[in-house]
Formats: sequence, C-alpha cells, structure tokens
Amino acid sequence: MKSYLINLDRSCDRLAFMAEQFRKLGCGFTRVGAVDARMFTPEQVQDVLASNQKWPHPLTLAEIGCFLSHKKCLELIAQGEEDHAAIFEDDVVFGRDADKLFASGDWIPADADIIKIETHERTVLLGAHLPCAETHFTVARLRSRHLLSAGYIISKPAAQRLLAFMEKPSAPLDHFLFDSEFGPFSNFAVYQTYPALCRQAGLESTIGGKRKHAKIRPALMRLLVRETVRIYRRLRLVIIGTCVNMGARKRWTPIPFEAENEID
Repeated sequence: MKSYLINLDRSCDRLAFMAEQFRKLGCGFTRVGAVDARMFTPEQVQDVLASNQKWPHPLTLAEIGCFLSHKKCLELIAQGEEDHAAIFEDDVVFGRDADKLFASGDWIPADADIIKIETHERTVLLGAHLPCAETHFTVARLRSRHLLSAGYIISKPAAQRLLAFMEKPSAPLDHFLFDSEFGPFSNFAVYQTYPALCRQAGLESTIGGKRKHAKIRPALMRLLVRETVRIYRRLRLVIIGTCVNMGARKRWTPIPFEAENEID
C-alpha cells in the first residue's frame, strides 16, 4: 500500500524521524511538501478561505496549511493507480504489528471509503468488529466523531469524491474528515482499526499546530443557546451510549494503541 507523508521543507528532523520508522516497518513512502500558510499574504489567506464555513472560529494559518497539505495528498491518490493509499503527518509513531496491515489492503472492507488508523484515545461509537486477515486487529464502522487526522487510509474513489468538498478550507482538517457537524463524514463509509495502528508522538506539530483560539465572549443569548446545545449533546451521548451498550452490535469504546515496547 502506498503511503504519503506530509512534511514541511524546513522540518528535516521530522523527515528523518519518519524515515527511520518506515524503514523499521519495511515500507516505503512518498514525501509530500506541506503547505506553509504562514508564507501567505493576508490577501492570499482571505482568497483561500471558504466564505460559508461552519467552523465557529477563524481558521489559524497552521489549520489552513494542514487542510491544503492533505488536499495535495488526496489529489495524488485521486490521480494515482492504487486502489487505496495511506496519508500520514510527520509526528506519528507506529504500533505493534502495524506492518502486517500495511503490507496489503486485502483486509479493507469492500465498502470502506476511509479507514482511520489513528486514535485520539477518547470513547467513540463503533459498529460490529470484522477480523483483519490473520492478525489481532479488527476493523469496525466508525459511527461517531473521532478527531485527529495524522493517519488514515482512503480509497481512490473516495479521494475523488472528497475533493469535491475541499475547494477551500472550511474547518480544521480532522473536524472536516471525522466530525459530521463540520464535514461530509456522513457521506462516506468510515471505518476504524482496533487497536489503532499509529498515534501522534506528542511532538509539537509543525503541520496542524496546537489548536488554540482566542476566547471571544459571545452575546448572552448566544452563550445560553450554545451551552444549552452542549449540555443536550452530552446528555444525548450518555443516553444513547447506555442503550447501545446494553446489547446492540454497536458499542462505545476507547480505541487502544499498542506501542512496540509492549510486545510480550
């Protein structure tokens, strides 16, 4: 399976870090130069942004660059010959036995558009688990939001379809991909590997940046509405999660990650 690695030109240490990891996996990769939106003029920033974005905060330059960098990878996949390809940011670490799934795409469900292989280590809603060849991994439909976008697999047709929604950045890339409120998540068959194949290394990201927004005090009515909606959504998730876990094929669960040093 072909892998695309997003990496800023100035981040040579990150490239070396990832190259060593891919070497240990026995896999090659194609480097894709990350878009550095900090080099944009104010006019270029305004020109590149979507005018109808749903995201409630101004996108940061790092978030704009991250979105456009992933778009570059998706364009390569959409125009390429591979049925599936993986996209990585340059701050991930791979878990135990990850090489077994990267060796082939035979384990990928026929209807899968996107397979999230990273974990945010938060509780998510998964469908029925399907075995991945002769490994301890399973894959299941992802039925809820699961943020971060440092590692995922996408099919060529899905990349082509997804690009139609990506003319301009409209939300941080992880929300766009894996949050139905801010992107076309519901339009795609999204799966999750269990355990995750990778996770972010805890390094300060040079692609997406740390998500910090200036706190803007909204008008009182807007604040009340926002807090009411937030509380409702949390209660709804608790109620749904309790009902789902009482016998349905879907289940709320955190996505674990098994580091290489956890080998028995």
